Order: sequence, then C-alpha cells, then structure tokens
Amino acid sequence: MDRIISWIAGAVFVFLYIPIAAVIVYSFNASEVGYRFDGLTLRWYAELFGDRMLGDALRTSLVVGLAAAVLSTIIGLLSAYGLVRFRVRGRAVFLAAILIPLIVPEIVLGVSLLTIFSSAGIPTGYATLILGHVVITLPLSTLVLVGAMSTLDPSLGEAAADLGASPWQTFARVILPLLRPSLMAAFLLSFATSFSNIVVSTFTSGVGTTTLPLRIYSTLRTGLTPELNALGTLLVLATLGLILVVGVSQMRRILAGPPTPAA
Repeated sequence: MDRIISWIAGAVFVFLYIPIAAVIVYSFNASEVGYRFDGLTLRWYAELFGDRMLGDALRTSLVVGLAAAVLSTIIGLLSAYGLVRFRVRGRAVFLAAILIPLIVPEIVLGVSLLTIFSSAGIPTGYATLILGHVVITLPLSTLVLVGAMSTLDPSLGEAAADLGASPWQTFARVILPLLRPSLMAAFLLSFATSFSNIVVSTFTSGVGTTTLPLRIYSTLRTGLTPELNALGTLLVLATLGLILVVGVSQMRRILAGPPTPAA
C-alpha cells in the first residue's frame, strides 16, 4: 500500500513539474517551432529583453500588483484587528461582505466594476486596475490575517496596557511583530493573485495599462513563440528566488526563537 501511495505521489509531482521543465528547456530551443528541438540558443532571451511591449506590460503588472497587495494587506490588517479584538455588531455580516468576491464569478465582478466606473465617468487606467485588483485580493488577505489574529493571546494586549503602553504602542510594538509572518504571507498571496489576474484586468485596464497576462494572452492568439518560454523561465526563477529568500528568513526566525514583545 505504501508503495502504491509513493507511485501516485510521484506521478502527481511529475504531472505538475513536467510543463515547467518543458518551458525551461524550450526557452533555449534554436527552432522557431515548439514541436522540433534544433539545439541550444540564447536568442529568445535577447529578443525578450528587446521587446518593449512585453517590458511595458511587465512594469504595469508590477506596479498594479504591488499597489493592490499593499492596500489589501493594510485594509485586511485593520479589518482583522477590528473583527477579532472588538465585539463589533454585525461581525458575521461584515466578514461575509468582504468574502463575497471569492464566491462571485470574476467575470461578473469585472462587468460590475466596468459599469460603476463608466457610470461615474472614471476613465480606465492604473486607478481602476488597482481598485479592481483590491476587490479580488482583499478577501484573501483578510482571511489570512483574521486567522492569524485569532491565534494571538488577548492577554498580551492587557499585559502591555498594565505596563503603561498606549493602544497604539500595543498595536505597533506587540501585535505587528507577532503578525509579521502572516503579513508577509497576505502580501505575497495578494501580489501573486493580482499579478496573474486576467478576467478583472480585461474590464478595468485602459490604453497603456495592459498587464502582462493580457499581453501574453493576446500574443497566444497568433501562436506560441519561444520568447514566451523565455519569459516563463524568468518568472519561474524569480518565484523560486522569492520562495528561497522568504524560506531562509522564516528559518532564521524559527531558529532565533519567538520574538519578545516590548511594551
């Protein structure tokens, strides 16, 4: 039985990572077609770095993703703090309202957002893109931070108050340090969700604010090019690097022991 489970687990890992390996290998393929391998080349990376449209799209995705992640993390932190630390009337209703975008299909959200922006006379651009991405990332950050806040001992705040700390000092010097890993998780999850979004971006982007997924999707209509394989390889390497940095940081924090709250 254990051997069967091992085979199944191995098959799942192969299924998950073969496409990634294929993207990396074919990014060095000298052939212009994907069904034939004609040797190794760095041509597609050179063309990728010279592609101005893809560069502009990547810059747009980074700006929008960072802005949406920062806003979602801040709003999610404040919402989680209020929902967990205070007895708010209608707490369940408020939390359900935040989580609705997780249930509603994204195409419905996109159409709704475009209707609101058009009715208000707001031109599509960076502002509408960021607001649209905040709508879909805020539920994720709020869920992460509500769960993390719920695990904190309420007596920590009381102890800080007994030692003379103001509510702001308690929040900044006790709560925030303990929530640092969860804040990082909420930020990264929000950024990844925003960076890869297509549906909401389709309805909220404007002229000059095409995101990278939209640019790739429009390019795929004319066929897959090796240049996109090179882009995919760089994104995979960037993701692995980020995971490595975060993992090393978390490991150092674990080895150093839990932080000592300061009043």
